[in-house]
Amino acid sequence: MADMTKHCPYCAEEIRAEALKCRYCGSLVETGTALSRTWYRRREGKMVAGVCAGLADQFSISVTIIRLAFLLSALLGGGVGIIIYLALWVVMPYRYDEQPPTSLATR
Repeated sequence: MADMTKHCPYCAEEIRAEALKCRYCGSLVETGTALSRTWYRRREGKMVAGVCAGLADQFSISVTIIRLAFLLSALLGGGVGIIIYLALWVVMPYRYDEQPPTSLATR
């Protein structure tokens, strides 16, 4: 019996049908469709704009590690961490399934 295969939607290489991740390009794939590779900011648990919280979710690591990395790159890298953070703030949208916080003025 031949193994069932499918094509990766990102690199078009042939992979096993039950694969969740392409072994060639590393993209996450789901049966028949591609999962989103977009990075999202997170409203819950944010300190400034939710960039670090969103990146921590994406990479499944502690948000404290991400925050320390930005802080160290800002202090020791001549401000590079601040520039990267601001750029990510501009290009990363909030996660679509999160509700915006309600203010007391709207109640």
